[in-house]
Amino acid sequence: MHIQDLFKTVVNGGYCIGCGACASLSDSPIEIRFDEDKKLQPYIKQDDTEDNMTVSALLVCPFSGKSKNEDEIGEELYSKIGNKNDKLGYAAATYAGFVKEASFRENGSSGGMGSWIMAELFREGYIDSVIHIHSNTPDENNPKLFQYTISSTLEDIYAGAKSRYYPIELSAVIKEVKERPGRYAFVGLPCFVKSVRLLMMQDPILKERILFCMGLVCGHLKSAHFASMWAWQVGIFPDNLISIDFRTKLKDYGANQYGITAKGLVEGKAITRVSPPLKELFGADWGWGLFKYKACDYCDDVVAETADVTIGDAWLPQYVKDAEGTNVIIIRDERINNILNKAKSQNRIHLDKLTPDQVISSQSSGFAHRREGLSYRLSLLEKASQWYPPKRVQPSDKAVDNKTKRKLDLRIILSEKSHEYFKEALAKKSFDLLKTKLMPFINEYYQLYKTSYVKKIFTRLKKRFL
Repeated sequence: MHIQDLFKTVVNGGYCIGCGACASLSDSPIEIRFDEDKKLQPYIKQDDTEDNMTVSALLVCPFSGKSKNEDEIGEELYSKIGNKNDKLGYAAATYAGFVKEASFRENGSSGGMGSWIMAELFREGYIDSVIHIHSNTPDENNPKLFQYTISSTLEDIYAGAKSRYYPIELSAVIKEVKERPGRYAFVGLPCFVKSVRLLMMQDPILKERILFCMGLVCGHLKSAHFASMWAWQVGIFPDNLISIDFRTKLKDYGANQYGITAKGLVEGKAITRVSPPLKELFGADWGWGLFKYKACDYCDDVVAETADVTIGDAWLPQYVKDAEGTNVIIIRDERINNILNKAKSQNRIHLDKLTPDQVISSQSSGFAHRREGLSYRLSLLEKASQWYPPKRVQPSDKAVDNKTKRKLDLRIILSEKSHEYFKEALAKKSFDLLKTKLMPFINEYYQLYKTSYVKKIFTRLKKRFL
């Protein structure tokens, strides 16, 4: 299959998530690097000619339309479970929980279950190594703040804890797995887990060596400018940012009121600064979609349906006030289910059973955006006769009402304009420029929510008194 087909559809259409699956293939002419918006994207290597190159890139691309979708992959992996949910995929069990032992919960973004499960698979002898994201100190040769790494000790597994809202790619680490025999577990966003599953279907070595996949519930992926935005607001200019923690738990605040910790150079000296709750800074509303990859608006997998276990935040009333954090957990592998229940009986973790509907409710905004919202966005592309990746959601202009359509339109505008205006702000070294240019769209966005809220209150009063 021609590389040209991948670029003409996925890449040129803006649907590439930069996962690097295409670049990991043997003899691939593709390399992954930052574009001008600080998104990781594929490029043809300078010493290769695209015209003569054919690799099975379309078969491993999560957005190509030539690869298997989540339903097809899930059917192959988990059909024996029998319990298939329209939004969660196959689910053997669903929980909310957190780790009681050691400092997993303290050091994690939420309840600490993600790194704990990886550590437990390692301790129990199921795996030798974990493929996950670690911090990286940027330099001239590698400007990334984070990258995929292989951890083969408990200490290194612990160091891979926490959420990283930052572009990453897996081509280098996949090549390393091919060269380094072992038993691996992979951790990633839904589209990255899908990419790994697709690679495993094409490569028997990967299929033999990657024994588990853990997925992370995903809102959307950000460009590197998202990290820069936070650093700039605590006094560290983007070019001088050295490291960032996107989920710093703050004492006396709820689980959803976290801050960031940024380290960088100010007047030549390394400093570390902790922000107040992000809601007090500009850009905290995830619904705006600032610095979002376009591909994320055309993904219908919120909870990593092709992963053996999925971990996310328990955004439910009974958990959200606990600043230490609680995870939602979706189990698709009985071995992991047994590990959890054994640890619960030993009082090492806290575990509550949840219904699938409760898990869905914990991610209600994400599902609305990528079910009904996606249906509407696809209808726009249909009208414009533009190519888009085949989805499990059907295009429909009637999926949402007119007010919601405008909200979704504004999310697209805010996402696109944030990339453009941030580059202007950097050039003029003025963060206020970004805010000033985005505020008209933000004000309209909030006005729509305000009127929706007023209408909801009026409807309640009408039902009660009329």
